[in-house]
Amino acid sequence: MGCDGGTIPRRDELVRQKKKPEVKDKNAANMAKWRHCTLKYDTLKQPIVADRHGLLYNKESILEFILDRMSFEHGPSYIKKLKDVKELKLTLNPSFKLNHNDLGNEYLDVYSSPYICPLTGLEMNGTYKFCVIWTCGCVLSDRALRSVNNSNNTDDKLTCPQCGKEYLSNDDVVILNPENEDLIVMEQRRERLTANQKKNGSNKRKSPESEEQTNEKKIKTESTTDAASSTSTSTVPKPKISKIVSTATATTTKSTNGKTSIQLDPTTTDLYKNLFTTSDAAKKKEKNKAHWVTYNPLYF
Repeated sequence: MGCDGGTIPRRDELVRQKKKPEVKDKNAANMAKWRHCTLKYDTLKQPIVADRHGLLYNKESILEFILDRMSFEHGPSYIKKLKDVKELKLTLNPSFKLNHNDLGNEYLDVYSSPYICPLTGLEMNGTYKFCVIWTCGCVLSDRALRSVNNSNNTDDKLTCPQCGKEYLSNDDVVILNPENEDLIVMEQRRERLTANQKKNGSNKRKSPESEEQTNEKKIKTESTTDAASSTSTSTVPKPKISKIVSTATATTTKSTNGKTSIQLDPTTTDLYKNLFTTSDAAKKKEKNKAHWVTYNPLYF
């Protein structure tokens, strides 16, 4: 059954072998990260922003995402306002020519990048690690930052080598498009930042100066309210109570005070007196024969 006529089959033609896992092209992956927006997958155009995870976006697409989240199927849920991203200060590559060589023919150079490090001249194409200082937004290569930090002996003050602005610690340095071990480092930095922000917020709320100020404000408000109440009681006349009182209320007050009874009032009628339990008709009525709804012998 087959294999006749002098053909020599190979082993892979007769035996089913396990398929090797598909390996992605590293150059294509780098181009997708460093040349395209993470949100809309468009080509990156200035102004470009980055989040705390080191992902790159077009500022225009981030504004669209904040204004209308429902139009995007997938998006960063942690970005809720423009303060959650940082606009990048990039250095242009003067030797970059998009898809053109010296002869004028079009081609795709995966190693060239429109942006470079201002200190070392390394291209931002994914081959080298790049970082952004969150306080100022300057983008530098990790090699340049490490060399500058090692040359400075003072650990208290860290300054940006490009603009000279100070930043607190290495936690303010965000690695762009982190991979492998850098992902763990970035996660630890974000946890430290959130912990520090919570501590600073609690210290501001529970500072002793603020408590003293609040106590003084309370004392002042109490004194002002007391003064206002005293002046209002002295100046504002009391309202006159109307002297028109119904006969029912007058009679009930007399009975509660114990001075006179409704049954002894000569001005009331007998029909009105029989409505009360103190009347002779109510006293003569048998108590066992109460009404099934009100349980009052007067309602029959």
